[in-house]
Amino acid sequence: MNIFDIKKILPMPIKKRLGLFYDFLYTKIDEDMIKNLQEYYGLSRKEILHLLRSSGRLSTDFWRCLNPKTEKDVKNFYEENPFYVFELIFWHSTGYQRNLRQKFIAMLNGRVLDYGGGVGDLCIEIAKKGFEVDYADLQGRTFEFAKWLFSKKGRNIGIINLSAEKIYKKYDTILCIDVIEHVKDPKLLLKDFVDRLSDGGRLIITALHPDVSEEKPMHFEIKFDPENYLNSLGMVRNKDSFLWIKHS
Repeated sequence: MNIFDIKKILPMPIKKRLGLFYDFLYTKIDEDMIKNLQEYYGLSRKEILHLLRSSGRLSTDFWRCLNPKTEKDVKNFYEENPFYVFELIFWHSTGYQRNLRQKFIAMLNGRVLDYGGGVGDLCIEIAKKGFEVDYADLQGRTFEFAKWLFSKKGRNIGIINLSAEKIYKKYDTILCIDVIEHVKDPKLLLKDFVDRLSDGGRLIITALHPDVSEEKPMHFEIKFDPENYLNSLGMVRNKDSFLWIKHS
């Protein structure tokens, strides 16, 4: 039994404390990314580090201040949240996320879509491996930062503005990492993913059973069985719980 198996059977309060301890112990923020943030925002290293460490709480407070109710309100939160760039970068810097993302990169095949690509850091790592990759997210602060980062790094990454356009291409791999729990209509999104996958295409997805709590007010409960639904759409889960394969 490994640490992840043990974690599944622990009470939620203990799991949360272990998660916080793990994140504190193994969070390693890339120095190059800190410099990118300093350049983009015109802030000192000390100010950037403070924002990175406090961004989760600030982002949650911003949600509570806006108190979004409709799908339009939720989109507005992600488009206007001034702390989300910092929150995403800090989250992606945790040991768990760094290891998981390397694992996902090893699963890729063919043309790739990173849906809800956030700050674009995963797209850059994918492009480094020689894959053709498109980034898709809502317009707004994270979207603009990602575009700036792609330009600075000289990466030819396709950009899709989900606030203004739909996805029409077919992909061999679609990534949906820590996104589905933020969506008001996850069933529609899962159907769209399957429609956009080529035969034999791969869907790599996390958070099909999201943590919905006071600490995560921006997470929505999925009120249907996502595994059964994906099966009904012709998707079969691989032995890895995050990977689904489309069968014709």
